[in-house]
Amino acid sequence: MHMSNDLDFGALIPRKLARTSIFRQPGWCVWDPCIVQGEEGTFHLFYSRWPTQLGFESWCTHAEIAWATATSASGPYEFRGIALPARGMNYWDGHSVYNTCVIRTGSKFYIYYTGNHGTDRWDPVRGISPFSEEWWCYRNHQRIGVAVADSLYGPWQRFDKPLLDVSPDFGNTIIGVPNMVIKPDGGYRIYYKTLADGSGNFGGGVFHYSVDAPDPLGPFTRNPEPMVDKNRLLPGISEPFSFHIDDHFEWFQNERYWAIVKDHDAPFLTAYGRALLLFESLDGRKWQPARHVLVQDFAVIWEDNTREQFERLEMPKLFFDYGRPAILSLAALAEGGSESFLLIIPLRT
Repeated sequence: MHMSNDLDFGALIPRKLARTSIFRQPGWCVWDPCIVQGEEGTFHLFYSRWPTQLGFESWCTHAEIAWATATSASGPYEFRGIALPARGMNYWDGHSVYNTCVIRTGSKFYIYYTGNHGTDRWDPVRGISPFSEEWWCYRNHQRIGVAVADSLYGPWQRFDKPLLDVSPDFGNTIIGVPNMVIKPDGGYRIYYKTLADGSGNFGGGVFHYSVDAPDPLGPFTRNPEPMVDKNRLLPGISEPFSFHIDDHFEWFQNERYWAIVKDHDAPFLTAYGRALLLFESLDGRKWQPARHVLVQDFAVIWEDNTREQFERLEMPKLFFDYGRPAILSLAALAEGGSESFLLIIPLRT
């Protein structure tokens, strides 16, 4: 499909979804899907998971990066094992790892991810009260790292230091949710989430920035402008936003960059309320809402015509087939639900 700046991504999503689009692991909350094509016709799904019994917000304290395979990009996927486990208090990413973004470049594979550590009271079966002082300790140690392997089957080499750490160069309090784009003119760009300077748990607000490097392992230089500043897009609103945008996926196609981003902080950018939106950019640094801005609201109609409303529908990732977006994967938590699952959605051609 030829894509111009008139891309209507929402029209690529089937109006009704098959329940075969769902990937679950009973007993586990699953999140952060990323599909990669491997050798010999195998497709690999990397995702994060944590025990349902510890509660949904334990993504912050007890996640590990798991891995499943299939013979088709759309699945069904079969669990294979743990790619990146918790590795202990002595490591920057020792207690929880999540936000998978996997790329292949050259002869190597790279998992970009968020990791953190918390207190020496961490235990694999002890839940930590959500939004307690202890929970925020884990949340505020989020950093971006990378693991490298010669094969998607591992073993994965992890590093003693994060790839991106909090600093005046990169951001405040947290650095997380990496998405790596191989730039068309050479080099590498990671888009990520951090906080502007300020007090409180959200500082001066959650912003997304990008960093560029000549090599997948850096060194990285931050581009000075945030992707989206809601106060600039909504000039009539003067009070600060906690979230300008949230979970995001960027890619380059047909001479421009595109991004699917989540808007969940009212007042919203559009009349659609909480939704996944499409942004575009000529240089990947200055972004604006696309003409067809709605990608997906927080509801799905299944093939049996039942409608399901979601509390969370986020962490978008695309799998490309011959340069065309072929599969949209999302993380989903139903309204009133306790165990999240993944949606792996074949797109219309």
